[in-house]
Amino acid sequence: TGMTQRPLFFFAILAMIIGAQLFLAGFIGELISRNSADRNNYLIEERVG
Repeated sequence: TGMTQRPLFFFAILAMIIGAQLFLAGFIGELISRNSADRNNYLIEERVG
């Protein structure tokens, strides 16, 4: 009964793969949203103060 014959071992590997994919999807999404061309377009109607 080695380590690779336990079901929990494969669930742990699967969880790490899914976690890495979710992390990379979020990280790449943040990079895309921060580099967007119209990110700093503000519609300022009046100056206060």
